[in-house]
Amino acid sequence: MTSKEDETIGDMAAAGAFGTDSRVVSFKVEGLHTEPDQFATCVVYGVATVDDRDGRRHDHRLVMKYKQPTPELRQFCNNDRQFYNEILFYERIAPFLLDRGSRRDGTGTPPKLCRYLYGRNGCGEDAHRDVVVLGNATVDGYRAAATGHKLSMDFDHLAVALRTLAKFHGLSYRAKREDSIKFKEIIDEVKDTSWSENGEWIFHSSVVKGLFALALNWLKERHVENGGSDYDKNVVKWIRQFESEMMDEPIEKLKHILAPTEPLAVLCHGDFNRNNILFRYDGSGRPVDALPYDMATVRYGSPAIDLSFILYLNADRQTRNDHWDALLDVYCATLAEEAGDVSVPNRNQIDAEMLEYGFSGLVHVSFFARVMLEENLMPDSSSFVDADDSKLLEVLSSNGGDLATEWVADVLHHFVRSKYARTSILPPIKSTHKLKYHE
Repeated sequence: MTSKEDETIGDMAAAGAFGTDSRVVSFKVEGLHTEPDQFATCVVYGVATVDDRDGRRHDHRLVMKYKQPTPELRQFCNNDRQFYNEILFYERIAPFLLDRGSRRDGTGTPPKLCRYLYGRNGCGEDAHRDVVVLGNATVDGYRAAATGHKLSMDFDHLAVALRTLAKFHGLSYRAKREDSIKFKEIIDEVKDTSWSENGEWIFHSSVVKGLFALALNWLKERHVENGGSDYDKNVVKWIRQFESEMMDEPIEKLKHILAPTEPLAVLCHGDFNRNNILFRYDGSGRPVDALPYDMATVRYGSPAIDLSFILYLNADRQTRNDHWDALLDVYCATLAEEAGDVSVPNRNQIDAEMLEYGFSGLVHVSFFARVMLEENLMPDSSSFVDADDSKLLEVLSSNGGDLATEWVADVLHHFVRSKYARTSILPPIKSTHKLKYHE
């Protein structure tokens, strides 16, 4: 056991995380999370063997999340605010929501959440000791999505994830009605992790515009006015509208979109995608439940912030074409079922939210899809800290190759078609490339 993990286990025992008067016998590291989706923190998996006050021995499977090792990386990843939010969520927000947001008649099923054991966020010189410790949900049968692609999930996985998301959002609507004053007080304590102390996003507008331009150029080549292989004059018109309305200062538009608007605002997960969702399966391998984790970027805002991210990042083109309406219906039906007599947005309102706030998901997918689809080893995150905008754009543009460019282009195509079309009967989005979305 390393000294850092040794300190963590000792701190947990002193805080009573394993029970009063428990004694730690040993801790064994099971592994590290080194996949490309884990770059904001350092994650360690392990087993703590503990004797309780009556001498009975228990094994606790743990997930320990530490901050980045250097001050520069911690600042770049907004670690201090993220750890503050995650500890706040598990220690105060979740208990409040589950108490005030659950149905009093005993019906309904609140979302499954990770078991929280310990949190520390001292910051400063002792930031290397800061940690969030959760119970390993594999003990309860949850695991990462059993799909073969880095991004896409099939309808069944998406539907189960959206049911869980609806239950999570539904807690906010009920809690707001049950105790609006306390709800506002506790939500006001959440810190914004999207912006630095100087009011800057993780990337400058020029980087986002450059990534959008790659996808727009791909669409233009396919839909050029002179008759491309997939010519569609409407797409050409929608692209021009997007360039006119959204390409000037995309980060300023994002800041506006992320601001909460009542009465539909909820506590959003903030990073709801397959990287932060575990699934439980039945005997036939079909997903039956989902568990969200990594609550560091929770924020108060439109439900479309979460919906647009997962549906743009984790649904491929064909799934969006075939099941967009059905997936949003699943979300809305679950939301209404769990809410009971509490007013929640209907499908028309959710559609309007997606048109107004779905740009949030598009912005995040413009770079995150590239990171996730990159086949080669990603550069160390420290290489991003001092890079200027042109270098960041160069690195991100190269990630994922043509597959990533087409993925973002398909998402952008869906966004502009949904936002600017004036007819409800639209042809499916076609592609000239046969990409292996379901490997």
